[in-house]
Amino acid sequence: MKVLGPRGLLHILCFSDEEPGTEGPRRVTQQEIRAAFQNGWKVQRIEPIRFDSIEVPGRMSPGGPKAWLATIERT
Repeated sequence: MKVLGPRGLLHILCFSDEEPGTEGPRRVTQQEIRAAFQNGWKVQRIEPIRFDSIEVPGRMSPGGPKAWLATIERT
């Protein structure tokens, strides 16, 4: 069973490999996103954004942790 039919859009928000440090969630590269969706999907865009969060000095980037917002279409 498919959850998302053809031309349906999937939006993914994940921590970016550009976020310094090693604490917290695993960081993901744009290449990992593209590789995970290479068959049956079309990556429309991957844009850098930041998570809204309570700032903890020294634990995350100022302005919030760096992330990727990906829009991926089912083909």
